Amino acid sequence: MASGPSDGQIRDTIRKRLNAEKIKLWLPPYTLENGQRGEMPGDLVTKISSDLNFPNEIVCATLEELRQHAVDKLAARKKFQEDGIANLKIKLTGSIPTSVSKTCFSVESKLDISSTTLKQMISDQTSLGVEYIKLISCGQVLDDTKTLQELGLGQHSQVMVICLSESEVEARKHDEQRHRLERTKEAAKILATRNSEDRIGQEDDRYFLQIADHTGRAIKLPDEERQALSVALTLNEKGRACLKRKQHGEALLILLEADHAFRQCRSEILQAVDNYAVLCLDIVWCYLTLQNVEQLPDAESRLKMCEDCFNRSYGENMERLMALKGDNSRELALYVRLYLLQGIVAVLKNNLQHGKHLLEKAERILNSLQVDETKLMQLMSMGYEMSEARLGLRAAAGNVSHAITKILERRDRRKEIAEKEKEERRQKKAQRNLGKTADGSWVKLDLYDQMIAMEFSKSTVAAALRHTNNDLHGALRIIQEQPELLSLPDTDVVPGWDGPITDEMIAQLTELGFNIDVAKDALKRYGGVVNKAVEKLLSSGGILPPLPSPSSTAGASNSADEVEKLTAEQKQAIEDVLPDIPDHEEDYLDITLEEEASFIAEYKARIHSAL
Repeated sequence: MASGPSDGQIRDTIRKRLNAEKIKLWLPPYTLENGQRGEMPGDLVTKISSDLNFPNEIVCATLEELRQHAVDKLAARKKFQEDGIANLKIKLTGSIPTSVSKTCFSVESKLDISSTTLKQMISDQTSLGVEYIKLISCGQVLDDTKTLQELGLGQHSQVMVICLSESEVEARKHDEQRHRLERTKEAAKILATRNSEDRIGQEDDRYFLQIADHTGRAIKLPDEERQALSVALTLNEKGRACLKRKQHGEALLILLEADHAFRQCRSEILQAVDNYAVLCLDIVWCYLTLQNVEQLPDAESRLKMCEDCFNRSYGENMERLMALKGDNSRELALYVRLYLLQGIVAVLKNNLQHGKHLLEKAERILNSLQVDETKLMQLMSMGYEMSEARLGLRAAAGNVSHAITKILERRDRRKEIAEKEKEERRQKKAQRNLGKTADGSWVKLDLYDQMIAMEFSKSTVAAALRHTNNDLHGALRIIQEQPELLSLPDTDVVPGWDGPITDEMIAQLTELGFNIDVAKDALKRYGGVVNKAVEKLLSSGGILPPLPSPSSTAGASNSADEVEKLTAEQKQAIEDVLPDIPDHEEDYLDITLEEEASFIAEYKARIHSAL
């Protein structure tokens, strides 16, 4: 048997009735000039009670509650206008200590104070240590160095307080959490600034990110834009990994940092990928799991932005996605979460019919994506991973043989992309080894290959193309007519050789008339091989030619001035982040939908009890 409407639903219903009849409870006769309770006409109570089928005593109590709320609101507005004192709505969430008796209250303050001062005021009312408090409002973590006004807070702003700990041990854990957040941001910036083309062939060339589209193919972006987007994506992946581990408080902090990073990117870039839309979805999901959807002022706008982006990226009816991938089952899981969250926001706004419609829409899609556990285990017993088995079954509408086909097709597509990227990296590495031309551009591989086919030596071809700025005919001419202009590397040089140079070796060179210092230099340059040192000195008239500068040789990329070396701390920060960055592009689509099903059932029951 369904229960009656909740207190909140009764309050909202009566408030709408008063607004419709333009009844102002803060004015006489309902409220006296001194703000005290006046007369509540009995016919008004009787009429509302009869029309809405609520008991008289409940109507009386609700009217007084609404009257007092209106009076308080007017007094707060007057105080804000005259004295600049704002009324802030505070709500505690997270690990709330049992000793804290109130989780929702108001704080009055001017807006020229810092958020650190606001933390202290909240601490005074709750006995929570300031170091255990994290403040969030307007979809952002409040910066301790800025004033409330600079952060966009105003009269009646809502502030969510994440309680980070209730004990000394937990406090230390959250100190580590905050430290991890800073390390994550540092790692994200390092990964973002390391271009794969600039790191090929170096010891840490794996420390970079590749930005891909819906199919997993790399997106080419200018370095500055790629770096900004990479920071946002790294933080997003880290936050999503925390979500999977049910670390909702930490996830929210990181996701809001990702949101800030995304907002540094041009809108055109964000429209090219669906990542920002999914981030908005993740942030609102975080608030739901923390039971604070109603505390997120921009939840509705975030979800609208998410829906618009999905329509733009996938097509109104997912037709673009079908054309790209051949099916849309994987992305449908995102729509389950989107419609669910939109439905919950509608319910919380007391728009029950619209909320019911959205929840039913989410449930229909969810039912179409349900996977038979027996079939899932069958595929896993064949050696397929759980995620690819689940996604395969969804794409094949539960048919095991078709699911295997889908899985293999997806593997082949990923393999093809990986091989293409590997070949591109191989070519870039070869290009890097050839070095840059005089005008700063890279030696062109196709020209290099043409000249090698003419049976010129590799070092000569590379030097000629560098010297002539990739001019094929000019390179051929200089090799044939003016080879002395080329700075060719001496392949017999032994870099860094520090073996013994004996008096006997030196004597063999000085007996031929060479200077003793020149003899020593020649022996050191050619690894102590006397015959080679003699040959080179004879061919150069007894004077060792200078070695080509690093900038003109293939080894330019290994110059100590150009190679960025990571500190041990920076490498460790990256190592902490890398496990949370998925190795395939569809990881964010592997949603079990168990939590979604639970929320759908919960909010459908709420609607049923209210209607």
